Amino acid sequence: MTFKDLLHIAFAIIERMPPGIHMVSGPISTGGVGTIEGNRRVFEGVIDMLILEKRFNVFSQMPFEDKIVELYLQWHADNPKEKYCTPILTDLYEPIFTSGRVKVLHFIPGWESSTGARWEHESCGRWAIERRYLPTELPQQIMATA
Repeated sequence: MTFKDLLHIAFAIIERMPPGIHMVSGPISTGGVGTIEGNRRVFEGVIDMLILEKRFNVFSQMPFEDKIVELYLQWHADNPKEKYCTPILTDLYEPIFTSGRVKVLHFIPGWESSTGARWEHESCGRWAIERRYLPTELPQQIMATA
C-alpha cells in the first residue's frame, strides 16, 4: 500500500459526502499536547465536536493514521537522511485539498508546531479553503474529559 492508495480510499469516501467538506489540521507527531496519543485524542475530540455540536460535514483523516504511520516508517527507512516525509503531503493531502471539495480547514491550537499543519495553513489561499482557528483552551478541555 502507498499514500496514493490511501488517497483512492479517501476519495471514495469524499465523493459520497455532501459538498462543503470541513477538515481539521494540527499537530499529531510533534508539538500539541506533547504526545502522539494525546494529540490523536485532541484531533478526535475536535472532529467529534465539529460533527456533533456544530453539525459540520467533516472528513476525518483519523481512520488513516495507523497506515500513514506505517507508510512513514517504510519511507523513512528508505530515506534516512530526510527530515520530513513529503509524500504524506504531496501524494495524499494535496490532491484532497486541490479537489475543491474541502471548503474549511479548522486549526487546532498549536498547529504552528506541525510541519504538515504549517504547510496546510500556508496553502489554504491557493486552494481557496477558508481557515478557522479553534479556541486556545480546547485541547486542554478535550484532554480533561478523555
